[in-house]
Amino acid sequence: MEIGSYPYRIFIAYSHEDRNLLENAVRVLEENGYHPLCDKNIMVGKPFTDEIKRMIAHAHIFLPLLTENSSLRPWVHQETGYALAMNIPVLPVAVGTAPGEMTAQLHAVAVCDDFSDFPQKVSLQDIENLVMHNPSEEITNLWVTAWAEERTKLLGEYAFWVSNLHYYGRVRQRAALSSFSIPDVDVQEEIWKLRDGNVEHGRYYHSLQRAERQNLQAHAEKSGCDLLIDPDFCLERHGMNATRVRLEILLEFLKDKSKISDVRVVISEKAHQANLTIVGDWFSAESFSPKVGESHSRTIFCRHAPTVLSQMRSFDDQFNKLLLQQGTPSDTSRDWAIGYISEILRKRT
Repeated sequence: MEIGSYPYRIFIAYSHEDRNLLENAVRVLEENGYHPLCDKNIMVGKPFTDEIKRMIAHAHIFLPLLTENSSLRPWVHQETGYALAMNIPVLPVAVGTAPGEMTAQLHAVAVCDDFSDFPQKVSLQDIENLVMHNPSEEITNLWVTAWAEERTKLLGEYAFWVSNLHYYGRVRQRAALSSFSIPDVDVQEEIWKLRDGNVEHGRYYHSLQRAERQNLQAHAEKSGCDLLIDPDFCLERHGMNATRVRLEILLEFLKDKSKISDVRVVISEKAHQANLTIVGDWFSAESFSPKVGESHSRTIFCRHAPTVLSQMRSFDDQFNKLLLQQGTPSDTSRDWAIGYISEILRKRT
């Protein structure tokens, strides 16, 4: 995607006395291709403060509306402090008043009440530079898990939280067989034992795995997916039969075009690099194993939007280069992969 056309998420902090200004800001930002976020996005019944923090943490830019009203309220200043602590780029916008103490060090942009001159005051290139060239290298918006169960649980929860906001992102995965080799059937079905092979898991873990598959697929159905996989790989500790079952599940997913029409597949040994899942640019999960084929010993989850966007672009560069080397256009790579996996299964019969 070209610079300047990207739908950056911009969280707006405002005083509730400035609702008209908020509506103007939301309208202008949407008209210019951005995705504004604010407390109006919080669903009924959700913890208000926690959801505010989550949205700020997932924003590319934090935009406090500095007005006479907001200068008298602590909330905008507190949210600005949280954004700074999370290393979210801050773009203060002043309307009829000078910046307060907290934002005085950040040059505020002065705009008119209807926000109409914002595109002239802040260009698309300015936004790109602010997001991608944030001077601080410290990233605090990370979460590290040491257990495969926790990784699976968080993958499902993070993906569900984003879709619960009615936002969806393209699923990008670099893994031996991907999350779509997980069955989407009741955990009491026999296929779960067959998939486990020599390393059995309980129903609780299976339920977490199924939620991972379902929540990632919800995004793929809306926004498509790119899979960098290696179906020639055999999970030795699980056994050949378990690997075969996983390939059959993945093949069934690829063949079913009724739900997900946009799927691109690259088959490469590069899939054995650190296991990586990226949903849009909302979050990433990068997993490491002490030995190829073993369960993930550590996973780093990142919700820092500028960092996730950089990871997404890096993945796209690698994927597109490998796709070119593979010699299959984007619109035929899925069918090519179906044939490739079908041939592997035929040989292993």
